[in-house]
Amino acid sequence: MSGNNRKRREDIYKGPRKVTIKKTDTGFGFNVRGQVSEGGQLKSINGVLYAPLQHVSAILENGSAEMAGVRPGDRILEVNGESVEGSTHRQVVELIKAGGNELRMTVISVPAKDAQRLDPDDDFFYDYDDIRRIEIDIPEYEHVEEEGSKFVVYCIHLKGKLVMKRRYSEFLLMYEELMKIFVEFDYPKFPS
Repeated sequence: MSGNNRKRREDIYKGPRKVTIKKTDTGFGFNVRGQVSEGGQLKSINGVLYAPLQHVSAILENGSAEMAGVRPGDRILEVNGESVEGSTHRQVVELIKAGGNELRMTVISVPAKDAQRLDPDDDFFYDYDDIRRIEIDIPEYEHVEEEGSKFVVYCIHLKGKLVMKRRYSEFLLMYEELMKIFVEFDYPKFPS
């Protein structure tokens, strides 16, 4: 690596920098990951303490973000002039969407060796952009007797096709587990 390229690479770790990204037909060209709850323990990045930050988890090659100088692992400090230190993933995504076709961010790059220290186990990260409601129908049910027990199973249809049969108790357990994992998702009321 030439001395000039090494200096340029070291410069990006010197502190926060502002980037402007124009939206194209492929969006802004990056994904965001981070915590799902507000606040959290302060962590040192390049010698400065920050509340937990959302970070750029992936970049679209030759996309708008890459052209603007955003790199995978960059921590997001501000979105469209608003500080997002300690913000939830959903809050940051909503601010990005609210900006329209131009996104202004303040980011700070971290060396790869520091990224692992800053990121908790991936089990605590969820990308809400991938979550969407699915319309299902439960047009019928069946009375079942199994090993001396009688119960009702509901026939679940997706796009008019039977996909599974489940007991009410199974739905209730799954609903409760999902609410524990995706705490910020807006759930419909569970029927009783």
